[in-house]
Amino acid sequence: MIYILEINQQGNLQIPSEVLPQLKPHTQYQLEIQGETLILRPHKEQAFWATATPSQRVARFKDWATQTERPEAPALTDDALSRETIYD
Repeated sequence: MIYILEINQQGNLQIPSEVLPQLKPHTQYQLEIQGETLILRPHKEQAFWATATPSQRVARFKDWATQTERPEAPALTDDALSRETIYD
């Protein structure tokens, strides 16, 4: 079904009342403009890693690393890290 949407004098988008029951409350929509065509799609928030820059990812990782509690573990000896014993 096709509905006509109108922008009023205040710049608000008016949606016909028969459409409103089909819309979920608090749903956000993104507007895509393709030439003279306007497309409204439900907005899906993307994961941080999908939109973050490399420097933002590094900063987030460093924050996580400093805030994460680590379990107590004994330190490894130099012998445990030697080339000869690492493959045993």
